[in-house]
Amino acid sequence: MEPWLSFYLGHFASGKEAEDFVQACENLQPSAPNHVAKIMMHQTQRLVSIADDLPQFRPHEEPLQVMFLAMCSENIAKLHDGFSGEGKSRHYVQQFFNNFLSRSDKDALSYGFKVNVDLLPPIGFGKAVDLLYDIRCDVVHEGNYTGFAFHDGHMSMVNTDPNVIAEIQLVQVRDIVVRGCIKAVKDKL
Repeated sequence: MEPWLSFYLGHFASGKEAEDFVQACENLQPSAPNHVAKIMMHQTQRLVSIADDLPQFRPHEEPLQVMFLAMCSENIAKLHDGFSGEGKSRHYVQQFFNNFLSRSDKDALSYGFKVNVDLLPPIGFGKAVDLLYDIRCDVVHEGNYTGFAFHDGHMSMVNTDPNVIAEIQLVQVRDIVVRGCIKAVKDKL
């Protein structure tokens, strides 16, 4: 249970809640109708941990991390839905963010990016999700993993392609994805 518990601990109000969550998943047998919850719990930890490890050998290349976070959200949405086919990646990433995020996490994404033009409002939730997916596509299909930067904890980051200002830190996006995954797993439990 240790690798799972260490990963999820910071996303619950108490150690007991985190332990109960992990234990409920780990106790699921392959024959259980909701066994997919265990797979989802494991996949979340695996894919997000890869995103967490990337800065050790590719610092400042945040699109690589976004790729794994988008992969995680897609994978969790497909597992939750029972989809085993090919394709529909954008659909499932959008479905993940629409179905498994809290109102406050949706608001954080809604206000996390704005067009790089004076006096324009933030881009909103749907466009923020599409932006994250487009960053993923830029890495996967174009090999571009250096073209986007998130708020660095001190200041917003101006990006030129797409022409947006990132007001949100990547770690916030990461935690939003993890909380969404937890909600999806709990739904299956």
